[in-house]
Amino acid sequence: MRIRLAALTLLVFGLPASAEDVRADDWKTRGATFEKRTAWAEACRCYEDVLRKERGNVIAREGYRRSLRRLHLATRQADATYRQSLTKLTPPQALEIYEQVLSILRVAYPDRARINLQLLFQNGLQEMQFALDDPLFRRHQLPGVKPELIEAYKKRLDTWSAHITTLSGAREEALLVIRSAAEEKIKLTPSLVSALTLEFAAGACNTLDEFSSFLTPGSMSTVQAALKGKLLGVGVELGVVADRLTVTRVYPKSPAAQAGFLKGDLVLEIAGVNVQNLPADVAAERLRGDRGSAVEITIGRADAKKSFRLSRRSFPVSSVEYHQLPLDSVMNGGYLRIHHFQDSTFQEVKDALAAMNTGDPIKGLILDLRGNPGGVFKSAVAIAELFLGEGIIVVGQSTFKDFNRTYKADNPTASQIPAVVLVDGETASAAEVLAGALKESRAAFSTMLLGQTTFGKGSIQVIIPMDKSPLEKLAGIRLTVARFLSPSNSPVTGRGIVPTISSDAEGAALLDEAQGELLKLINAVMRPPRMMGGAS
Repeated sequence: MRIRLAALTLLVFGLPASAEDVRADDWKTRGATFEKRTAWAEACRCYEDVLRKERGNVIAREGYRRSLRRLHLATRQADATYRQSLTKLTPPQALEIYEQVLSILRVAYPDRARINLQLLFQNGLQEMQFALDDPLFRRHQLPGVKPELIEAYKKRLDTWSAHITTLSGAREEALLVIRSAAEEKIKLTPSLVSALTLEFAAGACNTLDEFSSFLTPGSMSTVQAALKGKLLGVGVELGVVADRLTVTRVYPKSPAAQAGFLKGDLVLEIAGVNVQNLPADVAAERLRGDRGSAVEITIGRADAKKSFRLSRRSFPVSSVEYHQLPLDSVMNGGYLRIHHFQDSTFQEVKDALAAMNTGDPIKGLILDLRGNPGGVFKSAVAIAELFLGEGIIVVGQSTFKDFNRTYKADNPTASQIPAVVLVDGETASAAEVLAGALKESRAAFSTMLLGQTTFGKGSIQVIIPMDKSPLEKLAGIRLTVARFLSPSNSPVTGRGIVPTISSDAEGAALLDEAQGELLKLINAVMRPPRMMGGAS
C-alpha cells in the first residue's frame, strides 16, 4: 500500500516528567501499588524515573511497558469521541481498519522482526483480553453482562490457537475470535464487534515499542494541537505528589492561570465529584470537554477550599523562554530554554536570539534542553542549522528514503558564539538530535554539553491518519519509522548523548556552573593567538 508521507507530521513526545522523584529503595513497591490501583500514569512515571538512572534495569523496563500499554487502553476507553465513533462504525468497516493498520505496520515499521503477522495478531488478541478486564470497557460495551460470562469468554481466549500468514487471514481469524463470544452467551451488538476489532488494531500498534501507539480521536486532536502550539482545555496538568492529586503545571495564558491556579494546589473535586483518590490520568479526563463548555474545580490550599468555574478554550503554548544574563561586569550572555519542539519553535528561537542581541550583543549562550521530551523533528534540525555553518546534524536510518539520509547544515550566516548546552536524563528524541549536533559538529566553535547523559530515545515517529470512514482524519497511528545516529555515527538509542562535563548540580547551582564554563569558552575565543618563532 502507499502511505501518504506528505500528510505525516514528525513527532517525538514522551510522558511528562514525574511529579516527584522515586527513591531507589521503594520504586518496586510504589510501582506495584500504582498498578494495583490501576493508576497507570503514575506507575509509568515511577518506572520511568528508575530508567533515567538505570537504563538496563529489566524489571523497571518491563513494568514501564506493561503500565504504558494499560495507560493507552484506559485513555482509549475514556475518550468520549472515540466511543461515539464506535456507534457509527460497522463491523465490516472496523475489520477494514484492522487490515489497514496491519498493512501500514508492515510497510513502515523499521524492525522487520516485530511485524510478523502471527505476532501482530497475538498482540491484538492479548489487547482484547485486557479490554475485557477494563472497567470502562465493560461499562460502555458490555452493560448488564454477567462477570462470569466474561470470565468464561476470557478462558476460551487463553487457549485460542491460529496460524496467520496473510492480512485476510488475520482479519478472518479476528472475526472468529469475536464471534466466539456468542458461544458464551454474550450478545454481540455491532458496536461491541467494532470495539473488539479495534482492540486488535490497537494491540498490534501498542506492542511494537514504547513510542508507537494507536491514536483515538481525542489523542489525535491533542497531538495535532500541541504540534501547532495550541491546547484546548483549562490549562493544568495533574500528578500525584505524596499520594495527593496535585496540580503539577499551570500553562501561562490559560483559563487556569488567569483564574489564579498555582503549581502545588491540591485537586479535591472536579464537576462536583471527589477525585482525591482517582489516578491522575482518570481525573485529567474529567477536565476534557468541548470548546466553550465549563467545568467546576475545587482545590485545597493552606487548609482552605476554593472553587473555580473555568470555561474550556484554546490557548497558545510557547515552547521557548529566554533572557539576557550578566556574565561579568562588562559582558552579557543569553539564556535560551526550549521546553519542547513544535511547528513554531524555529521561529521562536530566531526571535529570541534577535531580542537578546538588541543593543549590546550577547557574547555567549546557555541553551537549556533539560526536561525537553522532543517534539517536531524538523524543528530540531532547523534550529541545529541556525548554529552550524556546515557539518552533519544527524544520520537517519529508515525504510523510507525521506528519513534514510544524512541531514547536513549549509548556513553561511550561522551564529558561532560560544555555547553551553544543558542536558539531563529527560532530554530526549528531537532534543537529542540538537544536543548531538551541537556537541559533535560544532566543537570547533567552542560548544560544550553540561549535565547528565540524555534519555537515549534515538527514534523518529510520524502520525499516520486513518483514511477509512468514519474514523477518517479522526484516528491514526503514532509510529516509529526511523532510527537516528549522532553525527559521528554513534547510536543514540539506549545510550543517549554523553555530556562534555558531567554534573549532578541542579537549579541555580547548575546555572552558576554553566556561566563559569561559558566564560571560559568566551575567553578562549577572545584570547589573541600565540606568536610562533622568534617574533619580538
